[in-house]
Parts: sequence; C-alpha cells; structure tokens
Amino acid sequence: MNRSLLVAKAFAQTSRASLSRPLVPARGVHSTRTLLKESPEHELDWEEFFQLRKQRRLWERVGALPCAMLGLSGGAALFATLPVDPQQMFMGLDPMLLFGGSSLFCGALGFAIGPSVGRKCYRIMSTQTAKMLDHKEAEFFKHIKANRSDPSLSSASNPLPDFYGEKISSLHSYRKWLRKQREHERKGTFSLGSKRK
Repeated sequence: MNRSLLVAKAFAQTSRASLSRPLVPARGVHSTRTLLKESPEHELDWEEFFQLRKQRRLWERVGALPCAMLGLSGGAALFATLPVDPQQMFMGLDPMLLFGGSSLFCGALGFAIGPSVGRKCYRIMSTQTAKMLDHKEAEFFKHIKANRSDPSLSSASNPLPDFYGEKISSLHSYRKWLRKQREHERKGTFSLGSKRK
C-alpha cells in the first residue's frame, strides 16, 4: 500500500514539474516551412534548397500561362480594332493573316515574359525564403563553376553537358552531373592527346 502511495506522489511531482516548464518543441519535428518562418537566420541545407528551387520553377511555369493568354487576347483586341481593307495587301501579305500572326506573336511574347512575372510573384509571396534561396543559389553556382569541365575540350562528338547545372534537381542528380563533367574532361583530354600525336 505504501509503495503505491509513493509511486502516485512521485508521478504527481513529475507531472507538476513538467507542466511548470515551458514546452520546447523536439528537434526535427517542424516542417521546412515552419523552420524558415521561425528562424530568419536559418541556413538552407541542400535538400531544402532543391525543394524550394522546384517550387520556384513551378511558380515560373504557372506564371507563363496567364501572361500568354493576356498577350494573345491583348494582341487580338488591338488588331481587331485596326481598320482593314481586304483588297489592299500589306508587304505582300493578306492583312488578316498578318494580324493573326501578330496576335500569336503577342501571345508568344507573353509566354516568354511569364516566367519572370512568376518569379517576381514568388519573391513577393515569400520574401525571406527567396533571400535564403538566392544566397544558397550563389553558393551552388560557385560549386558548379569550380567543378565544371573545361569548355575548350568540347567537340561535336563530345559536347559539354549542362553548362549551368539547370537540370540538377537533387543531390543524386548533382553527383550524376559531376560524373558527366569528369567523363567529358577525360574524353576531351584523350581526344586532344590523340590529335597532337
């Protein structure tokens, strides 16, 4: 009986002590987004960097579609209001064909501008994350520049693979990129040596 009373008292004291302490979240429980919001000095690791880079590219791709539609509809509205004489040719072309082509050109221009608009929207929506991403991207490009194969070793049979590392989307693809760079360097050096002989 005394023993169970002692266990109950010990349990009550431990629970009171644990309630009086402030709750500290366990390490590794937070998602990337909450960690980034809570600590402004948080340094991105490479996995987070590649995830955020994918997210930014998605924003850029999504931004291209509305800009293309806006350009196409704006061009069509502009050229629809211009007076057209179907009998008169313009630079040897039918005016309707020329106006239709110009409207399509406006849509293509909007599609080309769209990724920049998407990137700008991403920067506005997540300013702190974008700053950290820019900082890590500068570091990433330093790695790319340091490990890139010499472009002078390129030839028609040995083109330089992914000069800016744009296709790298994870650590695994980065290692693959490194292997391709070494292979390019080895092939280029070998062919250069055989030419000198």
